[in-house]
Amino acid sequence: MMDAHYVIGVDIGGTGMSAALVDAGGARVLQRETIPTEAARGPEDGLRRLGDLIERVAADHLPEISGIGIGCTGPVDCETGRIHNPYTLPTWDDVPLTDYLETRFKLPTALVNDAHAAALGEFWVGAGRGCQHMIYMTISTGIGGGFILNGKLYRGAGLLSSEVGHMALDPAGPDCYCGARGCLEMLAAGPAIAAQAVAQVPDDGLILQLAGGDRTAITARQVGEAAAQGDALAREVLAEAGRWVGIGLASLLNLLTPEVVVLGGGVMNAHAYLMPTILETVKARAALVPFERIRITRAALGADAGVMGAAKAILSNEY
Repeated sequence: MMDAHYVIGVDIGGTGMSAALVDAGGARVLQRETIPTEAARGPEDGLRRLGDLIERVAADHLPEISGIGIGCTGPVDCETGRIHNPYTLPTWDDVPLTDYLETRFKLPTALVNDAHAAALGEFWVGAGRGCQHMIYMTISTGIGGGFILNGKLYRGAGLLSSEVGHMALDPAGPDCYCGARGCLEMLAAGPAIAAQAVAQVPDDGLILQLAGGDRTAITARQVGEAAAQGDALAREVLAEAGRWVGIGLASLLNLLTPEVVVLGGGVMNAHAYLMPTILETVKARAALVPFERIRITRAALGADAGVMGAAKAILSNEY
């Protein structure tokens, strides 16, 4: 697809579905629209609404579109183009996504998981642009990632790889839904940050005030807001999460020695209170790699990372 003029990039998450018309040559989003996913309404309804969404963003250029790339919250089967995700997409299990879109639009369609799509987007036109070796990690409700090695998205058996959130770092840590204990996701993702705040915040604490006095309503976002207002506990909780991220990243740097590490996801909005501990921990635990030559930075594309990376997946046959 090196001569492609336009492609469609799709980003499917538990909350919203986005489709974008992407100018392949200029590597930019020309038009984008997002709708609620509402997965509980069933996959048939979801596929129909997704198809309608693509038609709207592609309306003026449909004959010139060369393909559709999709990044979707996993688990997904990239080989068959099916979604197997009744967890964050209730009722969406064994959904033939690429078959549906290829039949409807008569265009080649690629499916990758959402973290891989974001990694491709940041590598193509974001914080990793120009490098050949990159680690991408997204820290949000969960933790995912993708590796770019020698300018290509690394894919393992079954086109899977990079479950970085399930590196088991603490054998005595909390149980994880994957069956292990002490996974990075259980220690540093948004829910883990909120759980630490719930366990430690005093009755007159700022975090609790921001949650309206309801401990069950505390989120990582409120911890970040409290940290920005100078709350010492919030900063301690975020620093601890940053330490676990640093421990995980140090292992990855020792294995792969990338040029760039890109950190994305909503939790990184509190980067001012995470990044110092991340960097300190990585430097201490990855002492045998050329740390001074590895750039660790925030993601640059924001909400466009997924649709741009999905577009890149179909353009470069990364599926």
